[in-house]
Amino acid sequence: MVVLPKLHDSQQQVWDAPVRFRVLASGRRWGKTRLGSLMCVATAYYGGRAWWVAPSYPVSAVGWRGIKQLSVQMSDVQVRHVERLITMPSGGTVQVRSADNPDSLRGEGLDFVVLDECAFIKESAWNEALRPALSDRQGKALFISTPKGRNWFFRLWQLGNDEQEPTWQSWRFRTSDNPFIPQADIDAA
Repeated sequence: MVVLPKLHDSQQQVWDAPVRFRVLASGRRWGKTRLGSLMCVATAYYGGRAWWVAPSYPVSAVGWRGIKQLSVQMSDVQVRHVERLITMPSGGTVQVRSADNPDSLRGEGLDFVVLDECAFIKESAWNEALRPALSDRQGKALFISTPKGRNWFFRLWQLGNDEQEPTWQSWRFRTSDNPFIPQADIDAA
């Protein structure tokens, strides 16, 4: 039996948005990784190719754990630990990658990509490798991060708030918007 994580209301808003590019700035423990992992696994389950891209290999381990935990519950799933690659019975795949060398992200056509801790990834990884990989399949992207000043992630977040850009949408949530975290713990922190 597959046990999918329950999405809270603000995660569900992001999941349900009818846009191609989603930009999510939120506090720690809000549930960005859970949401992104579930979106990657769903893409692969239905035969698509999804990537989870993090700023470095050590940071990518967070996404890998969530994706693997969801995927291994399904029968006939192949897990290749060294490559951080999950293959579904449908032929769909999820792979966890590092953006420390943006040129290593070239080549594959993608249906979906998560840019984890996007504010810490080089902008060239998106512009020169990942964005072109979405073109032929009209793939989607989820940019998740805690903010880090007014860098390129901030500019993407602004793009998602621009009514002239109907394929983009942005959200900003606080840690306290996650109802699974006790308010007493938030108050104590």
